Amino acid sequence: MTTPPTSDPSGGIVGDRQLIAVQAFDIARLTAHAVPIVPETFIAVSGLGPKDDSNGSGKTSFLIAVSLLLADPQWRLETNGGRHASGILFRPDAAGVDQAHQASPVTHGYIVGVFAHPDEPAANPLTVWVRIATTTPYLQANWTEGLHVADAPTDHERSIQADALWRELGTRQLLSARAMAEKLYGTAPRCLTYLDTALRPPVPSPLSQQLTEMEPHDIGRPLIALSGMTPLLEEEDDLRGQALQHRISLEKAQTEHTQALLAEEQVMSGVRARETARLALQRGHEAWHRYLAASYRDAHHSDQRVAALMEEERQAAETAAVLVQDAEDRLNSLGSAEELATQRGAAHQAWSDARQLVGELSRKMTELTTQRAMLRNRRATLLPAAQGWDGSNCTATAARLDQRQREHAKAELQCDDAEIAVTRARTHLHDVEQGRSGQAGRAIDLLGEHRIRAHGLLDQLNVDEAARSEWEPRLAPWQDAIVVEPEHEDTARRLLHAALPGAQIISSDTGQKALPEGIHSTLNVTRFLAALQQRLIPSSDGLAVRDQALALTVTGGFPTTLAGREAQLRQARADLATAEHACTEATEAMTAATAALTLAQTLHAAAQAAEELAHLGTQENDLQTKIDNLAGRSANAARDEQELQQVWQDAVARHASHKQLLTSAKLTLEGAGKALKERQRNLAALERQREQVAASQWQQQWGATLEDATRLLDQASDQTRSSRPAALRRQSEDQLRRAYEHYGVDGTPGADVSQDLRTGQEMMQSFADTDPAGLPSLTFADVAAPLDNRLAGHRDQDEVAAARITHDQHARQQAIAELTDGVATSARNLETLQDMIEKHIDGLFAQISAAFHDLDLHSDGHGAKLEHISIRPQGAGDWQWQVIPRWKRSRSGGYVSYRENANSAQVKVHAILLVLAALLADSHAQGRVLILDELGNSLGEVNRKDMLTALRDVARDQHLTILGTCQDSVLADAADVCGELLWFVHASSADIINQPTSAWAFDSNGARTQLTEDWITAGRAHA
Repeated sequence: MTTPPTSDPSGGIVGDRQLIAVQAFDIARLTAHAVPIVPETFIAVSGLGPKDDSNGSGKTSFLIAVSLLLADPQWRLETNGGRHASGILFRPDAAGVDQAHQASPVTHGYIVGVFAHPDEPAANPLTVWVRIATTTPYLQANWTEGLHVADAPTDHERSIQADALWRELGTRQLLSARAMAEKLYGTAPRCLTYLDTALRPPVPSPLSQQLTEMEPHDIGRPLIALSGMTPLLEEEDDLRGQALQHRISLEKAQTEHTQALLAEEQVMSGVRARETARLALQRGHEAWHRYLAASYRDAHHSDQRVAALMEEERQAAETAAVLVQDAEDRLNSLGSAEELATQRGAAHQAWSDARQLVGELSRKMTELTTQRAMLRNRRATLLPAAQGWDGSNCTATAARLDQRQREHAKAELQCDDAEIAVTRARTHLHDVEQGRSGQAGRAIDLLGEHRIRAHGLLDQLNVDEAARSEWEPRLAPWQDAIVVEPEHEDTARRLLHAALPGAQIISSDTGQKALPEGIHSTLNVTRFLAALQQRLIPSSDGLAVRDQALALTVTGGFPTTLAGREAQLRQARADLATAEHACTEATEAMTAATAALTLAQTLHAAAQAAEELAHLGTQENDLQTKIDNLAGRSANAARDEQELQQVWQDAVARHASHKQLLTSAKLTLEGAGKALKERQRNLAALERQREQVAASQWQQQWGATLEDATRLLDQASDQTRSSRPAALRRQSEDQLRRAYEHYGVDGTPGADVSQDLRTGQEMMQSFADTDPAGLPSLTFADVAAPLDNRLAGHRDQDEVAAARITHDQHARQQAIAELTDGVATSARNLETLQDMIEKHIDGLFAQISAAFHDLDLHSDGHGAKLEHISIRPQGAGDWQWQVIPRWKRSRSGGYVSYRENANSAQVKVHAILLVLAALLADSHAQGRVLILDELGNSLGEVNRKDMLTALRDVARDQHLTILGTCQDSVLADAADVCGELLWFVHASSADIINQPTSAWAFDSNGARTQLTEDWITAGRAHA
């Protein structure tokens, strides 16, 4: 298994290795011979074409191939997938091949590069293969350690060998065009080119177009990229994106809160209206209670007064009766007259008794009819609630409801636990993906804040399957250990001592050493692993390891792979999948429990309604029987009353025809009788008045003693205490009307009102039309019952809704407060990072400006500088760094902007100097390649020599490689300073491909030349 080579993560897999050789297959007219590259030198590239000059020799095709191999940013591989690269493949028409050769265009080709460390080239060289095709995928890359190259004797055999070698690389480490640059070469560009080619669209670059045509911000970005600081801007962009997302989340939460408040206010307005209606009903009940107390109090006082008057009239009536008796005695002698008078009186009394019985039966009939209407109204209210009754009694449904409530609470708790488990699994997966899991991740983050690079030990270790039983028990106690460079060990220890007690810090080895068998890692921890191997000896049964010195045994038997990020990712993803499945099941269980609870509540309410309906049926039957009996008695009494009236009228007629002889006695008796009757009439009137006062009936309505009524009225306010019963009744009526209005029933004609409330409205109208002084046929409780029942049904729901809304509002306000804090924290963190980046890049541009100035002076210029402006982004846009190069065009002149008119040679010189200055300002330029096409064109002899000297010095001092094509006029000057000359020959247009590329060079690093010697010389006749 090939393991990733040890390198700086910012430099990708290739790291600080240098390109030392290139081989091309089916690329333009280039042969498949390997071409050596001497690093850290200026390499002159020229040749001979069909017209006896360098044009058409294939030198630019070679440079294009090198730029593709090194993922030159101008190819924009991350966006187009390498589609433009297919144009470099061999095509007979584009190569100018005569049709007589019957050459066919190729469908794919390869570019191969070998990279090696400058100090130990043979230690761990790396071979990179790039496959280019005419169909998708247009470009792919792969790599392997060591030399993996085609070295067959002939060009044709090497081409066949290339396909086999590509297949041998497999797909495990296959890289797409979009991932190639960052994976292989890191975040900073490995190659920058000035190539005049139509194969790719132009991209802003100081070397890809006229400098004067570039905007200031198009100059700043490439300079930052050349200096390797692009990751800082990418980090800022990520953090800014997080800050923007926090702000968007806050605005969304605030908007949702406002919308929720409007919706909740609609609910709460109904809750408040119903609560106001309940309060109005309560006040109406209280006013009605005081009305009954006041009415009974007044009726009792009136009854006492009338009773006293009746006693006076009774005594007077007794006196008058004595006088009548005397007159009657005188009439007794008259015989028949007395008998007639007696008959007339008896008939009148019988008729009066009959009339009184008819009135009493009518009142009783009215009372029974009202009671029957109330029972029927109650039945109409209960019938909808009892429709879903399944026949169970209230005891059974109540027990079932209690069981469903417990099951619902349990399911809700399990659902919450499952959601928490999913959140933890996702957080753990994210930490593992970032190499930041566990305590090791917290230690890495803490050290990273102090710019100390650290790695999790087990995150960077891979253990072969055969070695797991031996090595996993050894590594298990070190799952939270981190690895730092030796020079950072003391600093890391001081930082973690206070912030993370118990942290395990491993100091890496100073050099690359072979790891124990079965262990693979990018970390130099051979010493640590060797110590573990020496001290922890596997047991004879292979189930554990033991440290004899510590008397320590660590058991093995781990079910899943312990070490390696891929293994940890698999386990973390499996844990997340398990947690999400459990969460889904818990959510489904919660939904089922909620449905069961709702059904149990509905069935219990239906059972209660059914039980009450059964009781109402019995009452209605008994009441109907009484009404039927009373109806028969009333009909008989009315018939008797009519008959007795006729009897009385007949007796009067007989008495009127009595003889004149009785006139005198009768007149005497009549006078006495009149006096008696007057007293009797007065007494009867007082009796009727006392009956109208109805003190006993008012006491029944009141339901308590006179002392209780007086006490209640005395406890009220002065205004209420002095209020008359009519005013108290109007208060109860007003409160009842307000209660209905607050509930939404205002008496509007045609309004959509349910039957029970419509009945309540009708009863309320009858209630209001009743004389407040008379005994009420409808009580306040009767009229308020429909609304009272409605409000009682809403009470629990209103309390739950009010509590839920209060809770939700508090939760949303708390969430908004947390989001507000998060926005402020993100803004502070972003500003801190931007300040740091701005300070770093300000320093970078200052260094580039100084190097630009020195290079200009060394090129016989008069001085140059950079002016830069940082324009921080306010939203999701890019951070613009506007860079304005200026240089003096005379010794005494001022600094002139790059956009001022100047000759093209001067602009090209300063464009190259600007790129060289950026490279000089970068302390990590080793391994980079700069490609310059048509070098020296439009330059004078002095400028040309100075430029070539500058290229050589920068390549040497910055440990980078510069390839420049040289026309014939430049070649002589280039030969004086270059470290290598590459010569491409396409002598005749009749040749299908070039002759083998020639190279003249000297490499002082013998190990490097020996590494590629056999490969370079393969297939060359002169070798």
